Amino acid sequence: MNAEMVLVGAILFSAMIAGGIKIWLIKRKEQKSDESEIDVEYDSTT
Repeated sequence: MNAEMVLVGAILFSAMIAGGIKIWLIKRKEQKSDESEIDVEYDSTT
């Protein structure tokens, strides 16, 4: 294999990992905000 192809593959692989982590963090943040909204609704009814 060419060194250039290995370099391109490493860059693309790193970008895919970074994108996946970013999406995971966004989804995790949304879940936490949804849970806190549910807690507030329960607190307001008591």
